[in-house]
Amino acid sequence: MDPTAYYYMPLFKPGTFVQWNHQRETVSHVVVRRHALMVYLVGHESPVYPEALHLAPTAFRLTRTPDADGS
Repeated sequence: MDPTAYYYMPLFKPGTFVQWNHQRETVSHVVVRRHALMVYLVGHESPVYPEALHLAPTAFRLTRTPDADGS
């Protein structure tokens, strides 16, 4: 595996801004139910499937990196 390999995926966490129905919304919380990820938005009672939301992907490094203290 390439030592600088990254995996890109959206990271839904509280406070994150997303696009939904051409409007900017804020993520309230995220729940996993019956093997499905559901995203709750601030001001909305019903959950939203993550596929319906637009969010720039976050890069996750696929290799370990040394801690700041060198261990």
